[in-house]
Amino acid sequence: MSVQADTIRHQKQIIMPTEPFEWQEPGVWRKPCIVHVTMVAKDRRQLFGELCHSGTKAYIKRTPLGEMHISLQKKMLEMNPEIKILADKVMPDHYHIVLQVTRTMKRSIKEVVRGLMQGCKAEARKMGITGNIYDAPPFFRTLCHKGQLDAMIKYVKANAERSWQRKQNPELFRLRRQTVICGLTFTSFGNHFLLDWPDSQLIEVSRKATDEQVDCLLQKALTFARYGVVTYTAAVSKGEQLIARTIREQGFPLVILLNDGFPKEGSPHENYYKPGGVYFEACSNGRLLLLEPTEQSVISDSVRQATEVTLRKKADEKHLAYTPVPVSSLRYRFVALNEIGKMLCGRMVSATN
Repeated sequence: MSVQADTIRHQKQIIMPTEPFEWQEPGVWRKPCIVHVTMVAKDRRQLFGELCHSGTKAYIKRTPLGEMHISLQKKMLEMNPEIKILADKVMPDHYHIVLQVTRTMKRSIKEVVRGLMQGCKAEARKMGITGNIYDAPPFFRTLCHKGQLDAMIKYVKANAERSWQRKQNPELFRLRRQTVICGLTFTSFGNHFLLDWPDSQLIEVSRKATDEQVDCLLQKALTFARYGVVTYTAAVSKGEQLIARTIREQGFPLVILLNDGFPKEGSPHENYYKPGGVYFEACSNGRLLLLEPTEQSVISDSVRQATEVTLRKKADEKHLAYTPVPVSSLRYRFVALNEIGKMLCGRMVSATN
């Protein structure tokens, strides 16, 4: 077994394609494109390596099959000079690779990756590993918007450390389906002790708020956060998102109310869910709680009444006749999230009075 760094060196920069690059939609697989590929071991068996820690950083001690994956990856590049590897990581039970196609190929990138997997299956049989070693066909995420590539590469490179943090803090990374607060039921993920914090603030910012108004609210929110107040927000408007991001970046505790942020119950991804990117670090440090109210909670009598009062008030402020908003609409749901946030923060106030 080897503990050395991945043998294929990541490219310092993206290779300039010989053909014009276009933002690709899934399905355009022969032309210049960038894809993040994930291959998962059958039943999440740790076929490819073991998660270890050196005392300063996490790393993967690869098994012979994990080493073979790297060797076959080299052959894939030799056979397909149109492909460059921007990032890769062998994990104990899955494998990530970010590939760049620099010019149109005869075969699609999907065919090339399938060939890599078939080669790995053949080598596994030689090692006495029987049956299908993969859980399903590879999953492809196609680069389709600006900023996505940097996130792809950072995610792959940090995968071992993220897995180690999850292993060390299992309770902070457990998806709970029946968290009851204020008589409402939520799916939750993160540090549930934040619910017991004695002081809280709800951040609600109009989409029409000026930069000056948002900055004023931000400075006020930061002042409260420095005094130990937990911040709640649905992070819907740009102002709310800015304040939530700043609160998180400065290391203060944060509770985010979600409309649709978790895998469906019973889905294949449910047991392996973890928040992406920057939320992961906040979660691992115990500074984040994600709450998604159930459908029954969003349309419960108390939430509907509070939401209707707010919607009527908004209509009156614009001198418009009030028209009921369907509970299935995003407008209703976003206002409802803020009303739920008020209930949660009001619970704190009542508890301390």
